[in-house]
Amino acid sequence: MLNAGYKKEALAELDRVNRKYQSAYEAAVKNISDLHEKRLFSVKILKNVETYILNLANRPKEYEKIVSEIVLRRERFESDLHALELESNKAHKVSGSVAGAGVVAGAGVAALGPSAAMAIAMTFGTASTGTAIATLSGAAATNAALAWLGGGALTVGGAGVAGGEAFLALAGPVGWAIGGAALLGGGVLANSKNKKIAEKAESSNRTVRKETERIQEIDVKVTALQKTTVLLNSQISQLLDNMKYVGLNDYKHFTDDNKNNLRKMMNSAEALSRKIGETVS
Repeated sequence: MLNAGYKKEALAELDRVNRKYQSAYEAAVKNISDLHEKRLFSVKILKNVETYILNLANRPKEYEKIVSEIVLRRERFESDLHALELESNKAHKVSGSVAGAGVVAGAGVAALGPSAAMAIAMTFGTASTGTAIATLSGAAATNAALAWLGGGALTVGGAGVAGGEAFLALAGPVGWAIGGAALLGGGVLANSKNKKIAEKAESSNRTVRKETERIQEIDVKVTALQKTTVLLNSQISQLLDNMKYVGLNDYKHFTDDNKNNLRKMMNSAEALSRKIGETVS
């Protein structure tokens, strides 16, 4: 048939770039989930620091101020998390599942579980529709996540959930841009000529490559945040454990080294309290 080879090559290339996109997407979601877990651990560490300082006899006033700022940031993080959990539970009780996971999974993207959706919501904010990602499930949650991973909400200039040829649309393009088989079996292009199918596949190739690059860029930012968070968690925990081990509970008995270590711990704790609320854009 005319242009049969052209079509075959274009669809094969689309399948290849789709697999690369899928790999980048899964890696990004995993790293976002890991970052969220590290931040939950950070909250516990910050609470331990708060308790230690408030129980430290003759503590300098400057540390009381730092602790109060740490508490505010930590409580803000916990408040946001709690609000998302409440909304998520409410949404699932009312509607169960917004959409079947198979809708998007069949197009080549696995639907998000509740924990991953929560992690994305905390890392990026809310979906471009204004609905917290954590309140969605199945296909809706996955598409909301794709909108953020692929460039953010429309309101901040990102790709968002757009229509037409946009890769991140809630319907249509997701069905044929992810998964070359949909070009033939989805009905949209089933009766089209080989050349038209090939041209559509090439257009999809360009779009998927672009979105893959954007996801990889965001993944770099998430990974950097994760590394910093892990480092701060480790530093603070080690310094705090050392002070507790030698029974340092009165600032008057601190040596110069003890004071330097306490200062390091407080500086790191202050930095960590800022990091847990830092969003990725």
